[in-house]
Amino acid sequence: MQRRYTILVTGRVQRVGFRGFARLIANRHGVFGYAENLSDGSVRIVAEGEEEGLARFCEDLKAEDEPLIRIDSLSVTESASEGTFDHFEPHFGDFQKEMFHRSELGLEYLKEMIKLQKRSLKMQEEMVSALRDMKKESKKRREVLERVIEAIHTQGVG
Repeated sequence: MQRRYTILVTGRVQRVGFRGFARLIANRHGVFGYAENLSDGSVRIVAEGEEEGLARFCEDLKAEDEPLIRIDSLSVTESASEGTFDHFEPHFGDFQKEMFHRSELGLEYLKEMIKLQKRSLKMQEEMVSALRDMKKESKKRREVLERVIEAIHTQGVG
């Protein structure tokens, strides 16, 4: 049975590719409609399709494997299908404004990635240094052990 879901999604859902993600999920489940950003930072999705496809669509919208998207809440209002959609599309605002925000956000993510990479390299250098120290210590202990074993063999036991 065809239904219409109006879905309100809150969390980190703007300027992270959520509307495009919603389109991919919609296409996967045979759902038609649109996704749009709201001024309060949430996203509204109006979706029509078979109940089973809509249920799977809502489940996949939780974006559990998406690194930038974080869903805090997803509320659904059901109504009768109006049959007004023949595809799913993200609705965008002013193109220049959206591109500016995405560029700024991309730059912020890039900076964070560089910071993390620097920390990771420092930790790797510290680990390599610690491993070198362990290797030196191990070599010293092995040499001592070899001298003890040699002494035992030359003195004879028993």
